Amino acid sequence: MWYGSDFGASGLGPLTGTFADREVFGEAQPMTVRLRGTMVREDLDWGPFGGNDLMIVTKFQIGDEPPVERLLFMERDTEPGWHDDFFNDVVLSTGDFTGERLTLRLQVYDVDHVDRGFVESVRRLSERAAILFPQQALYAGLIDFAAGSLVELVNNVDDHDQILDERVTLEVAEPETGHKLLQPGYFVCTREPVESDLRQGGESVRLRDAEGTAYDGGSYAVLEIQRAALGDRRFEIDQKAAKLLAELHGKGQSGTPSVSFLRDTLDAYTRFRKLERARELQSRDDLTDDERRLLEELRSNEALNPYLGDG
Repeated sequence: MWYGSDFGASGLGPLTGTFADREVFGEAQPMTVRLRGTMVREDLDWGPFGGNDLMIVTKFQIGDEPPVERLLFMERDTEPGWHDDFFNDVVLSTGDFTGERLTLRLQVYDVDHVDRGFVESVRRLSERAAILFPQQALYAGLIDFAAGSLVELVNNVDDHDQILDERVTLEVAEPETGHKLLQPGYFVCTREPVESDLRQGGESVRLRDAEGTAYDGGSYAVLEIQRAALGDRRFEIDQKAAKLLAELHGKGQSGTPSVSFLRDTLDAYTRFRKLERARELQSRDDLTDDERRLLEELRSNEALNPYLGDG
């Protein structure tokens, strides 16, 4: 179940209306989606087996672009309660949102029979892009790490004991038209339907009733969407690399064959490098004959010429 609210201490409401009259996202605006925390009420490893072996995975997809998976948390023997000590709580960050819809999936599972040493290795390497974006793990050259095991576990996490597994598609649309709106605010995913008088926000994003009593009816998670870009340049590059790998693995829905997608990506990269080279040559006065010939060749390129000016 999904509910929403603004950034103040307000009651939960449907996603089809704006939160406190905030505007939905528009073209070219910055956006960051974060997982602010997860409340786990269920102990699925009850008795002598210890607490939940908790794993939290998110997936985002902009329009029909390839989906991008993120591993946010992995820990053995966790107690029921609030969890927000993630590897990195940013699910998505961009300085230029260009889509009309954003699909988010949150998966919180108790994963069984995972080797303790493997979990410790994941946590030790948790600052690496190949851990945060598991699509990269097979190509990252991590020494003494079972990258294939991580990818398989992330891809098949729903084979384990479910705590939360919910998907929502948010759209750039007019309020009260039946669409779930892509807008700044808190987005609360709950295991069970909740009463409308529950609220969150303000000093704490945790759910509580009007008297301040904590909600204990089941597990839930709080996502936050901001009109800001919080990820650094390296994070955005890793995000795009993960998207490219997902497309090459056939996970895209654009209808474009994977090889064509790769060819288009490399073509754009090549043009950018040529533009960099042309501008570098333009800035110099002591060109050799070969460099002058190359510069003229680059200037005559119809794809580059509008960006080079008369320098």
